[in-house]
Amino acid sequence: MTKQNCLELDFSWKDWESWNYLRALSLPTLPWAAPFLPLLGLPNALLEQPSIWESIYTQAFIEYETDYRLRDWTGSPDGERGELRRQIVTKALSLLAQQMGRNVAIDLEKWVRFHECCPEAERAMTEWQITLRYAYISPKSRRYPRKVPPPAVLEPILPEISELVALARRTEIKDALKRVAPPPPYEQIPYEYMEHCYEELMLSQVIDRSLTLKALQTIASKLNDTERSEVAMWAEIQARTMSRYGKPENLCGDKYLQVELPCFDVPSLLDFSALDESVVRARRLPHKNFIKF
Repeated sequence: MTKQNCLELDFSWKDWESWNYLRALSLPTLPWAAPFLPLLGLPNALLEQPSIWESIYTQAFIEYETDYRLRDWTGSPDGERGELRRQIVTKALSLLAQQMGRNVAIDLEKWVRFHECCPEAERAMTEWQITLRYAYISPKSRRYPRKVPPPAVLEPILPEISELVALARRTEIKDALKRVAPPPPYEQIPYEYMEHCYEELMLSQVIDRSLTLKALQTIASKLNDTERSEVAMWAEIQARTMSRYGKPENLCGDKYLQVELPCFDVPSLLDFSALDESVVRARRLPHKNFIKF
């Protein structure tokens, strides 16, 4: 797969980014979030045995908090806290690989990267969900005259993905999240203007992206390459026609209209875990020897 077709990360383990990364990994372990786990696009193995990752993450977070309290962070540069979190995350993923297999650990890492570290994917999922929704516009809508008829190859798939892209369904899920999400804990006081914890917002955004991705994967699974290109062309025309604010370039053609996610053109943290930490910190890693995933 060419670099053009790979997903590029915008992530550097700085303090804020690394904290969001760590919180994203906590989402599958939150008791109040359990009913929503099937909507998150997590690896199936984690859904079947959630207690394994819950145990690993809980122990990892205890270790992180202990190490954090023991260090003097006065005047520490941006990224020093991130390095501690990177070490904790790497160790946790390595333990997951040992207990459930390397593929499961890599799939979880790809899940976090897709949802928290890839702005292009975020923009693409937003544009795709809006554009696919246009295919269901009622003749009673004032926007109906601008509707571009979906290609014939897409028509029979629309009933199957309607629940995945429907705005009413998304609203129902978000309302359910709000009912169960706890208030912000003390450490999230900067977000005290929020009614619920920051994880509730993260879950809501992840669910939005995951449902859209599932719709795209469902479409892709039923079409050949030529037909997928046809759907991508329709989406670009529809996005441009329906709204002057539409950004068809954010769809990225048929890049996300695939059964499997494009690879990330960066090494896995599991590759780093096998290397001497002093070499990692010196940034002398032979990237060309890493496996893309």
